[in-house]
Amino acid sequence: MKKKKNIFNVYGKGYKAIAIVICVVFWDLLTKVLTDGFSVKIWPNVINFVSVHNTGGAWSILNQHTWILIVLTFLFLIAFFTFNYFFKQRTTFYTIAFSLIVGGAIGNLIDRLFLGYVRDFISLDLIPNFPVFNIADICLCVGVVLFCVFFIFILPKLNKGFVKKEIKLKKSNAIKHIKKD
Repeated sequence: MKKKKNIFNVYGKGYKAIAIVICVVFWDLLTKVLTDGFSVKIWPNVINFVSVHNTGGAWSILNQHTWILIVLTFLFLIAFFTFNYFFKQRTTFYTIAFSLIVGGAIGNLIDRLFLGYVRDFISLDLIPNFPVFNIADICLCVGVVLFCVFFIFILPKLNKGFVKKEIKLKKSNAIKHIKKD
């Protein structure tokens, strides 16, 4: 009988992660190219497209220090991939979160490397003083939230199931050992 796939199933192939990262980077760069230098009213006083060149991070943190953000992004990606390599309880949920974070980081990194700034365009006028952002920023934020959900809610359930399997296996082995004697 074929095992039903769900959000908790673990798989080892990275092709899904790579596909998600490529999609995030593609859509991020495409939307940046299409909106760069333009302002479009989508829903006045709620959400609009406004072309902004951001040399800093969110809320212009480290403004005019793009090189620091480039170095930090590379260090983060190296650490994140290293963690992913050693972390063995990867589920589809985990992979989606991981891929959104990596795709978002790469999308903004490409802008910083080749342009010296990040192209932002989504303006939430409904929220005063909220920074203008882009698709990569959305993916980063959603990915971080999903990552937190995974480690707070899903991983403990996976570990609980793993511990139960280990206990069953030990009992089974103990029974087999007793029967042999």
